[in-house]
Amino acid sequence: MSVSRQDWTFDRRIERDENRHNDKVKEAIRDNLDSVVSDGTIVTADPRSKRIIKVPMRSIELPHIRYGEPKDGIGTGSGKGKPKPGDKVGTDPEAGDQAGEEFYEAEMTIAEIQEMVFADLGLPNLKPKGEPTINETEIVYNDVRKKRTTTNLDMGRTILQNLLRNAKETGEAKIHGISPEDFRVRTWEEEQRPKDSAVVVAMADISGSMGEFEKYVTRAFCWWTVSFLRTKYPSVEVAFIAHDTEAYEVTEEQFFTRGSSGGTKCSSANRKALELINDRYQTDRYNVYPLHFSDGDNWSTDNPDCVNLVQELLNSDISQYAYVQIGKTSRSQLLDAYTDGIHDDRFKGLMIQQKEDVLKALKQVFTVEQGNA
Repeated sequence: MSVSRQDWTFDRRIERDENRHNDKVKEAIRDNLDSVVSDGTIVTADPRSKRIIKVPMRSIELPHIRYGEPKDGIGTGSGKGKPKPGDKVGTDPEAGDQAGEEFYEAEMTIAEIQEMVFADLGLPNLKPKGEPTINETEIVYNDVRKKRTTTNLDMGRTILQNLLRNAKETGEAKIHGISPEDFRVRTWEEEQRPKDSAVVVAMADISGSMGEFEKYVTRAFCWWTVSFLRTKYPSVEVAFIAHDTEAYEVTEEQFFTRGSSGGTKCSSANRKALELINDRYQTDRYNVYPLHFSDGDNWSTDNPDCVNLVQELLNSDISQYAYVQIGKTSRSQLLDAYTDGIHDDRFKGLMIQQKEDVLKALKQVFTVEQGNA
């Protein structure tokens, strides 16, 4: 192996400028992440898709050359005399006669956006449960060894070894004649870690009062929830419940597509969740996270039953119960009944009034206390 000498100055400058631009794009996306999270082109995509999506970025303008007729202060090159601080350049007092606003569209993969969204999310109150009979295998690069192969070659350590060897043999530290004895390769081990025994029970009100906005927000929140769990907690299970006045367990596909013209009894969903936990997801073996979405238009006499059932779920040692009210600008009688009747830090009652609230609600539901991450 030989090392050729080449002027990389220009290439490095391009790379540096490209990295600086990419950093600005990521910063702008983080600043507008609440809009990105609720974008329809993302929440309808396959979470595991590697396709590129376009994200409108109105706060970033690409540098470009603008052609046009010379005017005073515009396109005239050098002016009369030297400019002074405070001089106005490029102003046009006339009314605009140009086409509409153009904006830059950043191209990103869904995985890149998910990485930003999931950075601060975690399952709260996650505790070891039951016997860790099933382990997950994780590949960990934890050593550097001498091997006469270029597989997983650590170039930095290889060049450093070549410099040290040349300094020892010739008295001059330079990169020359890299040989197999200089090679340093990274090696890995398979580490076994306990499986996280947890389940999220997603419950959706699909009754006739749930309009298009309410259905969209429910699906958007659940899309991000499922993507988050499969990215950071791949062994965590998800159970899906749909309900109007009756509740039934459904498949993931049915959960995201089913609707009903019936009335609403939210207690039916809580009762079905309690049934699933007693039969399949006992809290001595699972961390359990019931998560209920509704517009809050519940049968009024049903509210006390809802409170009693949620309290029964909390008493059974679930990790958290979250109720998300969607669409209304004020608290429903159901949300009032929950907050008045339940005094437990593991209960969270939230409101989503617009699409941009989805990210904020995600962070409230999946918040890990400092030191428990």
